[in-house]
Amino acid sequence: MLLLPTRNSTADAWYYAACVRYGHDLLLPHHLLYNAVGWLWLRLLGPLHPEAIHALLALNALAYGGVLLGLRQLLRRLTGAEGLRLALLAAAGCSFGLLRFATENETYVLPLLLSVWASVAWLRHLRTATLPPLLLAGLLAAGACLLHQVQACWWLGLLIGTALYSPRRGAGWWFAAPALLVPLAYWLALDYWQLPRTPASLVRFALHDFLTGAAGAPASLPKAALLTVANVVRTFAQVHGSTLALLRRLPGLAAVPVLGLAGVLWAWLRRPRHPEALRSPAALPPAQVRAARRTHGLVMLLHLGFAAWATGNAEFMVMLPVLLALLLTAAPSTLARPLTAAAGALLAWNLAFGLVPNHLLDFTNLPPLLARVRQEPRTWFLLDNHNLALNRLHYLTGRDGQPNVLPAPELLLAKHRWTPAQLQQWLRAQQRGGHRLSTDVLGGPRLLDRAALVRSAEAAELLRGFRPAVRDTFPTFFGPRYLTDLR
Repeated sequence: MLLLPTRNSTADAWYYAACVRYGHDLLLPHHLLYNAVGWLWLRLLGPLHPEAIHALLALNALAYGGVLLGLRQLLRRLTGAEGLRLALLAAAGCSFGLLRFATENETYVLPLLLSVWASVAWLRHLRTATLPPLLLAGLLAAGACLLHQVQACWWLGLLIGTALYSPRRGAGWWFAAPALLVPLAYWLALDYWQLPRTPASLVRFALHDFLTGAAGAPASLPKAALLTVANVVRTFAQVHGSTLALLRRLPGLAAVPVLGLAGVLWAWLRRPRHPEALRSPAALPPAQVRAARRTHGLVMLLHLGFAAWATGNAEFMVMLPVLLALLLTAAPSTLARPLTAAAGALLAWNLAFGLVPNHLLDFTNLPPLLARVRQEPRTWFLLDNHNLALNRLHYLTGRDGQPNVLPAPELLLAKHRWTPAQLQQWLRAQQRGGHRLSTDVLGGPRLLDRAALVRSAEAAELLRGFRPAVRDTFPTFFGPRYLTDLR
């Protein structure tokens, strides 16, 4: 993963990199310590003078490796079938959810690393009935929550599993005790934001992203169900608006799914009819193996339920391949060969349609547009992905915000709750005030993405009455993007 960092980082990734580079906004409520850890990592690498975002990409790639090492330990404890262990490890490691965040500066792999190793320590407690491993498990699980609040689902699942299956009475209290560090850390973080140290202030800060809706909110049940199913699939195999566009430009890529499916079918037909002889027994007795599977099955249900609540948020599903691998240790060892073939097919697909294009190709070609933004303070730029532009500018300049960057017309209208007529009146008023109006939402490549297609149609309708004049073209792999003046 160190060799395939993305060239197309998200808006959030650029924002976190800017915070780390300039040492501000280091304690954010939804993932309190993520930026702080990144800042420390950058200081540690100081003698090498790395580019901040490259250093953070490397950190996530290393964390991905740590996740797989921890998963390997868990699988060894849950099954003695070596072939099945390797197949499950490969299938989880080749899933797009893990590969995506291992090559991106997002907040999900580091907390997963701590959660996985919390489970390693938790299983050691089941095996030995000693308390130090349980304390370590509680400490790691609590640390994961400080890196991202979504890992509270993993912590809660382990707590319930401790109460149900621990050989020690009252063990739940030992596991839960380190979690007191979580409210303590949030309490101390209030000073960083110059907030009053009151219980109400603590709750508002800790739950900021939930109270404001930034962490996602329930949608209609059909929409949430549809997006949940779609993003579960995408957690394993990259499916995006770019997929068909890549096939149109590079039709030879069609061989990847064909060969992958053929390989899985061949492996299924050639699977052994009898289980393999166990080279080594599982490290846990059968009753404890069942307890571990049930506990991690509960963890998976909690995470999946939370992701569904957040309208099927794909980012909250990154841990599902790891948890599913643990559950599938109950599968017969005869499935090792088909699972290995499926892992290979997943890897080929995700490399061909995800990691390699993201690493080699520039999907947006933002630098020349950002140069114009900085050179033309009297121009209003109404941009399709204004947050991406703002956060890349933040990373370049250290300034959070650019006064002449505005959202696309339909988002600007929704933000101010204007009518289309009011939006047009405001735009005309800006022109009369000497501002130039430019936008990148008209024309350009159209990927098979409902949101992009609908937004483009809405923008064209909202800007009816203006005379568009293309003044610059930015080439991308999928076709040119246009900067258009509105006259």
